[in-house]
Amino acid sequence: MKISIKLNKRKNKKTPKGYPVIVYVTNNYQEKEWRTGFYSESSSWNKQRAVPTSKHPQYYHLLDYLAVLKARLNEVSLESAKRPISFEEAKEWIFNTNRDSFYDLAMNTFKEGYRGTDWSAIRRFNKFYPDSTFNNVTYQSAIDFRNALLKQGNKPSGVDSYIRSLKSLWNKLSDKPNPFKGVVTEIPDTIKTVASKDDLVKLIQADFPFNNGFSGFYHYRNYWLLMFYLGGIDPEVLSKLRYDRHLVNGRIIFNRDKGRSKTLCNNVIPEKALAILETYKDASFPFFVPIYEATNYRTFSGNFSRRMRELSRKLHLSVELRPKSARYTFIDRAQQLLIDERITAQIVGHKRKTTTSIYTNDFPLKFQDNAHLKIIAV
Repeated sequence: MKISIKLNKRKNKKTPKGYPVIVYVTNNYQEKEWRTGFYSESSSWNKQRAVPTSKHPQYYHLLDYLAVLKARLNEVSLESAKRPISFEEAKEWIFNTNRDSFYDLAMNTFKEGYRGTDWSAIRRFNKFYPDSTFNNVTYQSAIDFRNALLKQGNKPSGVDSYIRSLKSLWNKLSDKPNPFKGVVTEIPDTIKTVASKDDLVKLIQADFPFNNGFSGFYHYRNYWLLMFYLGGIDPEVLSKLRYDRHLVNGRIIFNRDKGRSKTLCNNVIPEKALAILETYKDASFPFFVPIYEATNYRTFSGNFSRRMRELSRKLHLSVELRPKSARYTFIDRAQQLLIDERITAQIVGHKRKTTTSIYTNDFPLKFQDNAHLKIIAV
């Protein structure tokens, strides 16, 4: 029995989504074609590897699905070498029709383009346990998954977030006992690095030569200060902010998509931030800053963190700052100034509800803005 994955490129099979992605099987001079339910244009398909290219609109989902499918194809091929296998048995084995896939059902709940923690957690679990169903995942499976992540060097807080996401997904999709319930990840207390007032003054007053591109002390210092001035925003948020999408009436409006929170942030843009943004403003691109030029954000993030530590030592700061320290510093200064926690949460996007309108904020914007400007005043 020979089995392969390919596009069915007959003219009459073309749809608006592209050609069907099929499993093609031959055995004893007979052949069968089984649709996977996915489609692809020729330009979005790697024929030799039988995988989608990064241009495919469902690239990650389809790539994960095919990884699991290919593992089953190999199982069927090996088994068929030992004994005769009917087409019916092969189809049931390949498509897992007698199972209740935790991964497939979870992925189908996400909106197209969603890349939050739930999405990351189920993809990571699927790599660890590719044949997970609501019948075979146990408490021990969840424990083993947690331990594997920790052994790989993942942060305990991130592992805990994954476990909580998987527990939530299971509860949404099944009434069976939740194997992730009771799986605890110990998170050691850590001291978050925050900049003192003197540190902030040194950062602001430091004179670094301008250099072309998007990296270097000049740019990293500016990025850090922008994140602080704009309300303790995350580095990944700064990299995505655009004039044509997020600037509305002199304010930045965006959803902070961290974990399961999609809290809307609606923050004033202080004059100090505008002065920095003016140095980057360019009609040829819509982004606030040129981080978009980095071809790999993960590499950029690592370099940003490393260079901020170097910069901290160079300026003799009281702590070694990280990109995330801008957020910690903003929140710490709010606490030192006795700003109402609810106002701070409104600025930094810590609310645990989906917000669809700026008018659902707990406090009027003028109170929020007064607090914001007070926090960044150095």
